[in-house]
Amino acid sequence: AGAPAVPAPDASAAAAEFIPAANVYDGVELLSLKCGARGVVYRVTFSARGGGVDWACSKRLLFGSLLALSSDGFATILWATVAHRSLDLLRAADGPRLDVALSEAQHRSFQLAQSRGARFQMLESPVFFDATRHTLTALQRISAERLPFSQTLLACAPVP
Repeated sequence: AGAPAVPAPDASAAAAEFIPAANVYDGVELLSLKCGARGVVYRVTFSARGGGVDWACSKRLLFGSLLALSSDGFATILWATVAHRSLDLLRAADGPRLDVALSEAQHRSFQLAQSRGARFQMLESPVFFDATRHTLTALQRISAERLPFSQTLLACAPVP
């Protein structure tokens, strides 16, 4: 069985802090999935909040961008990355489409929510995730007690 979605400590506050800096997409729905060299990839459709995105010139939803998906107002979050971005898909007549990849642990949670008819909201981080992926993964392996700046990094305490 896959791991459940990650609960946010204070969902409304976390989403409120993240949303102003993020690109927001509504009505995210699963269209199909496929297995590839990098694992399972989901093709989703969505609508860009505010509409009118010129996808040819936009820096939005580039390969490797970090995405937060939620179907419950960000009480739980599924993390994903952009796996494939194509102008043809983004300009589809029946709405933009995109391929996203979730961690293996989150596939079941995503598929279960989709099978129940859940519609997701998606937030895109303004920071390019793929460039920092290895550093963040290494930081996850360090225990909080041994991390010299854990109060700043993990508890968001101000730097003295």
